[in-house]
Amino acid sequence: MNSNIIEIVVLFLLTFAVSLGTARILISYGPKDKPNSGHKIQKKPMPTSGGIAVAIAVVLSSAGLMLFQPGWISTTLVAVFFGSFCMFLMGVWDDVANLPAIPKLLVQVVLSLGVAFFGARVEFLDLGRQYFELGAVFGILGSAAWLVVVTNAVNFMDGSDGLATGCSAFIAAGLAFLAALTGQWDIAALAGIFCAGLLGLLVWNGRGKLFAGDAGALFFGFFLGCLSLILVARLEASVWIAPCLFIAFLADVLLTLIWRFRNGRSLLQPHREHVYQLLISMDRSQVLVAWIYVWISMHGLLVAGVSLVFPRGGAMLGFILLVAILFWLSHKVRRTAIENEKLVP
Repeated sequence: MNSNIIEIVVLFLLTFAVSLGTARILISYGPKDKPNSGHKIQKKPMPTSGGIAVAIAVVLSSAGLMLFQPGWISTTLVAVFFGSFCMFLMGVWDDVANLPAIPKLLVQVVLSLGVAFFGARVEFLDLGRQYFELGAVFGILGSAAWLVVVTNAVNFMDGSDGLATGCSAFIAAGLAFLAALTGQWDIAALAGIFCAGLLGLLVWNGRGKLFAGDAGALFFGFFLGCLSLILVARLEASVWIAPCLFIAFLADVLLTLIWRFRNGRSLLQPHREHVYQLLISMDRSQVLVAWIYVWISMHGLLVAGVSLVFPRGGAMLGFILLVAILFWLSHKVRRTAIENEKLVP
């Protein structure tokens, strides 16, 4: 591995440069996102589908990586790239044509089941100190469910400058760090390259110049969700490590769904009741909100990393603790929003 460090660094920089340049082209010539839905906060049509820049850069660099390391090619990784690319294409189509929700969900389920079948799956479950073997069938179903959930969680949170892209970049960096720490160099390299592609987009996305779009959000969530499954399966580590890494996305989506259900809201109707949307409505800058969510992700990475050296059960306990803290914080935000007439109870 040491002999290829220079090549990987070059690929990282190349990925960043290609993503950065392609994103700039999309700002001028790419599709536009119109403020025609209840959950959107922009006032005018904005350049979107920034995920195209990340996909082009990551695919090119990953192909180059496999030339340097042909031994890393496997059926599982080929399936991951195929499934991620299909998810990306559906996202591009949705950015242009606004596809119906149910067909999109069905495609996500099919792709998730296929990728899990070809190896991106975990066949065990740990609850506290207890460990359960699931077998291939339940492992495929459970892993596919995880991919659908995390893909949509990232997509739901892609409504503020730099939030989804910035957190995804941090998650990719965290995966690269954990994989390198445990000797999983192929996952580390792929996650690092993906992080570089996200950072290239973030230069524009973080300043509100280019949205990631469904082309980005679906691609980001699915690809990173797959890598997290592969890493957990290889290490035979706690399955709760993956949710810890995605804590910023999962907690907001989960707590918002619970709040809407308790208040008689439709769970399928577009809305502006996520915590990040409420913070923005109360005049917090989108840059600040993005950093808050990255800060939350840092704690998830800390729990995931520490759990690797603690007895089984640590990751689950850490995840529950983080959700409890975020539940308290989200409650305070919603109460403040109600007091300021930014949220109807």
